[in-house]
Amino acid sequence: MKKSLIALLALAGMAMADTTLLDIDFTTLTGSTNDNTPAGWTAGQWNGTGNTPYYNFGTNGATVGQPWKQNYLTTNLDIASQGEYSISFTLYNSGEDTGNMFFLSSESYSIVMGNSYNSNSEIYVGTLTEAVGSDYVCFQTGTKINPTVLANSDGLNVSGDITYTLTMLGGDMTIAATLSNGGTWSTTITGMEDVTFDKIGFMNDGAPGTSGVKGITITTPETPAVPEPTTATLSLLALAGLAARRRRK
Repeated sequence: MKKSLIALLALAGMAMADTTLLDIDFTTLTGSTNDNTPAGWTAGQWNGTGNTPYYNFGTNGATVGQPWKQNYLTTNLDIASQGEYSISFTLYNSGEDTGNMFFLSSESYSIVMGNSYNSNSEIYVGTLTEAVGSDYVCFQTGTKINPTVLANSDGLNVSGDITYTLTMLGGDMTIAATLSNGGTWSTTITGMEDVTFDKIGFMNDGAPGTSGVKGITITTPETPAVPEPTTATLSLLALAGLAARRRRK
């Protein structure tokens, strides 16, 4: 009886909580990245000259303002590939002829996922090097894991919202995608190298307003602290001890 009571009290006081590392909703912002770039984020382009790169904020989140220029929106955040994280984000596609990517990157290792547009065909599944002009997504040297996880060939309509949930644990990553039309897709990456990604972000390629990101949240489990005993807890333990002494007598 005494052991069971103490165990229950200990478990009740050690409930796990998540630490939020990043939480931004681009749909709540107004204007554009020209005049209202979120703190800690950078907007730019991998190709195109003489253009001012920007995203417009609205009901569809941060959508591209310059056409077909491989726009990117990125921030710095350390994510250990061997750690434990939950990453959730929603991409917006007005149609299937756009490119929408999420990436994690370090100096030597990159992971890129989403759907990619090949200007000579349609959305495809495969490594990024299979598409003409798509190498800009992997801007680091070294090993890369580049699954483009959604495509017409999967029988899925990638128009509308696509919500991704990435679950990382000890070098493995499970990717689950839910589409606005009810379709789902999932896959798992295993054996990721022991690296710390220091940059995360999005690449959006399409006509103005056709491609973008609505928001992203990243959490990691918080190690529970040993709880300080409350007055009620101490009272219950005292009663349990008294009852035990009476049984012995």
